[in-house]
Amino acid sequence: MPSIGARRVFAIDTDPEALRWAQRNVELNHCSAFIDLSSKSFAEGNDVFSVLVANLSRDALMELLAYFQRRLERNGTTILSGLLQEQVQEVKNPLRLRGFQEIQVKTQAEWACITARKKE
Repeated sequence: MPSIGARRVFAIDTDPEALRWAQRNVELNHCSAFIDLSSKSFAEGNDVFSVLVANLSRDALMELLAYFQRRLERNGTTILSGLLQEQVQEVKNPLRLRGFQEIQVKTQAEWACITARKKE
């Protein structure tokens, strides 16, 4: 199965049951060659990525913003979801302070997703 342009996908979840299901889906879709799963904290790694996607609570996202800045390559994109619409502003301001430029905010029902690019 093609990776839709991604050469490597590194996925993290701290829930062992979620990782078991993710591993099953990776195998069912024949994606083991380019998807690595881990239970390690994102803060522990040193790899740098072109795209970071996080579906977490506002509080968890806020804790990880410094690591996103460090582990995202120049002009890289981050997609942050798991936010309620009323939490968007609380995340946008710290993103700007950390050198991110907002590209888009999408909403559906009470949920929101922020896409931002790391400035040079």
